[in-house]
Amino acid sequence: MRAGFFILEGCEAVGKTTQLKRLEAALREQGHDIVVTREPGGTVIGERIRAILLDREHAAAIQPFTSSLLFNASRRQWVHEVVRPALDAGKIVLADRSFLSTMVYQSYVEGEDPVFTKEVCLKAMEGTMPDTIFLLDISLKEMKQRLVANAGEKTTRYDVKEEAFHAKVREGYLAQIDLFPGLIEKIDGEVPVEEVSGAILGKILKSVS
Repeated sequence: MRAGFFILEGCEAVGKTTQLKRLEAALREQGHDIVVTREPGGTVIGERIRAILLDREHAAAIQPFTSSLLFNASRRQWVHEVVRPALDAGKIVLADRSFLSTMVYQSYVEGEDPVFTKEVCLKAMEGTMPDTIFLLDISLKEMKQRLVANAGEKTTRYDVKEEAFHAKVREGYLAQIDLFPGLIEKIDGEVPVEEVSGAILGKILKSVS
């Protein structure tokens, strides 16, 4: 078995956290050594940056350019401290979000230069690219229902955005498929959770075998 690096991406409420837990349990049960992480965050420095980036109190003040640089500062630290050491040790890395989020939120939605944003994101990754980014996709109707159902759990500045914002985010994610050919695999996030995790698990096992 070889090391593997896989990322779950998508809009708010697509089920990334649920799927990561299921995938971790299934892979550990089969004897794989797993590191589950997230970004922004995953390191002491990264978690402090995350607190600034996602704090609702900063939503009106923080600039897209500032956000982009802070996300990538956290990202570089994360790759250096978490991802590369895990891969070097032969482990499977499962991550919640990635540089794709910066491409969508700061560039596609908030208007930062896509060429510059992509260059900085890839620089932050230090050449350590994932095997696959699984893009969980749900309809805007389903997203709205899930956000309403989980209203009490909303904690970040993105969770409380208006519907038009979430529509633009979804559009941005789908647009990334053509910008990163062969890297992103769209997964239907509206089918039962066990079907979602089963589909992703099968692709991961095939990749690391």
